[in-house]
Amino acid sequence: MKRILLFILICCHLLPATAQKNAPKWMDKSKKAVVLITTYGKDGAKLTSGTGIFVSETGDVLSAYELFKGAEKATVTDTEGKTYPVTRVIGADELYDVIKVKAETPKKVQFLPVAADPLAVGTVAYLLPYSTEKKADFEQGTITEVSKLKDPYSYYKLSVPLEDGRVNSPILNAEGEVFGLAQADASGKKDVSYAVSASYVNNLAVSSTDFLNSVYNNIGIKKAWPADVEQAQVALFLKGSTQDAKTYLETLNDFIATFPNSADGYLNRANHYAGRRAELAVTPGEQANYLKLALDDIETASKYSDKKGDVYYNKAKLIYGVSAGDTTLTDPAWSVQVAQQTIQKAIEEDDAPVYHQLAGDIHFYLKEFDQAYGEYMVVNNSDLASPNSFYWAAKAKENTPGFNIGDVIALLDGAVDKCGLPLTSEAGQYILERIDWKLRLSQYAEAIADYDLYYKAMSGDVGSSFYFYREQAKFRAGDMEGALADIKEAVRLSPDVPDYRAEEASVYVRMKNYTDALASIEEALKVAPDFAACYRLKGICYVRMEKKAEACEALNKAKELGDPLAERLIKEHCK
Repeated sequence: MKRILLFILICCHLLPATAQKNAPKWMDKSKKAVVLITTYGKDGAKLTSGTGIFVSETGDVLSAYELFKGAEKATVTDTEGKTYPVTRVIGADELYDVIKVKAETPKKVQFLPVAADPLAVGTVAYLLPYSTEKKADFEQGTITEVSKLKDPYSYYKLSVPLEDGRVNSPILNAEGEVFGLAQADASGKKDVSYAVSASYVNNLAVSSTDFLNSVYNNIGIKKAWPADVEQAQVALFLKGSTQDAKTYLETLNDFIATFPNSADGYLNRANHYAGRRAELAVTPGEQANYLKLALDDIETASKYSDKKGDVYYNKAKLIYGVSAGDTTLTDPAWSVQVAQQTIQKAIEEDDAPVYHQLAGDIHFYLKEFDQAYGEYMVVNNSDLASPNSFYWAAKAKENTPGFNIGDVIALLDGAVDKCGLPLTSEAGQYILERIDWKLRLSQYAEAIADYDLYYKAMSGDVGSSFYFYREQAKFRAGDMEGALADIKEAVRLSPDVPDYRAEEASVYVRMKNYTDALASIEEALKVAPDFAACYRLKGICYVRMEKKAEACEALNKAKELGDPLAERLIKEHCK
């Protein structure tokens, strides 16, 4: 009787453990989707290894970001020992230590379907680690707590023990769907674990700006392109500014392979072939071949563009850019004249303002200023009018024989107006050019007003030279108080520039303040002892003060130092 009772007692103790290890029917099949990830550094040495899971039949894998940090290469090994290379990083989140990658598999693989979030507290949970054993080894428990990860995704607390080496193992529900990737308790407890939403990890994707993100730059494996071709084009542009010529060519090739029907890929590669041929090739023959490849890509791009005018425009733009920048080219297909002929074909197809802008640039380069002006004015009378188009129309006009300065100023007015309000530093360059023309017409008040406008456009961020030049305009306008204030500011900002001290002295002389003028001259001569013009100015001060001896001494010193006006003053005042 005692033996029977003992047997029953033992069975009662064993029953929960047996029930806990009663594997669902799908378990043995699902274990084939759990894989071992191994990562390698630049030198090919192994970095680390850990668990991952296939979540698609085409080789999408979810795993831990930390495994891939610093990796240049990675492999995925399934439970049967078959190894596949990781070819892409699809998306990553360093904060939650998760990543999605693509493995290159020759055929369909066993994968775990991803459960939709959220799951409720009390839901049964199975932890399925990587194992090459025939029978699946797993842990069972329940969801004990659900919190928000990022809407609509969840983060789960589980009554599932987590042994060493089982971090990032899949957590499955009763239907065999993976709903989480196992993460350890921060306090080090082994009897509980956490799971980051598998749905969240599965939806990670590289965005257009992620290529500049350290999260991705810390991984040397290729990154997937954004699914949207326009976003991918932004990423392509960003990569171009960070990669050398040969690496960027690989990137362009990869973009074209991913988006073979995008004309932009071929156009970008054509520009790269032609513009950076010297970096891509060593010999002139190889460089010439890249020019041929560039034209081939332009032709290929035309197949994927429904605008024939754009094809001609892009071809003309490329040929013009290359031929204008390299006058040693002898290939007849690469000349400014060919570019000019090609842009005219674009205009014949579509009278687009952007085509006229390029036509104007080509005419300007060829010094055909009348024609350039005409093309720029087509742009200026369109919705594409810009500060740049007005500016170049002004430059073309000033190179036209018999031009009117007023016309040039009016075009510069257009350039400034197109900058909009509030004015910024972009407008500043056009305002300065306008000032120059107004000074030529002796329009000093108008020039001073433009100097003030420039000051506003630059938000007061101007240097000593600004005050020096505005002072000269005020001096000519007869505003001596304003001129003195400006030149004093120039001196304050750059006290070691003798010209500013000399100009300050000139203002004082004009104001008949000879004592202060002499003080400014002495300061200038401390910096530049051989400043001839200062000695002449010193002589003039003494002449006005009726100190002949001192005046003649200063004027003779000016003559000795080569001042061209000193001789006349000596004859006039030192007889």
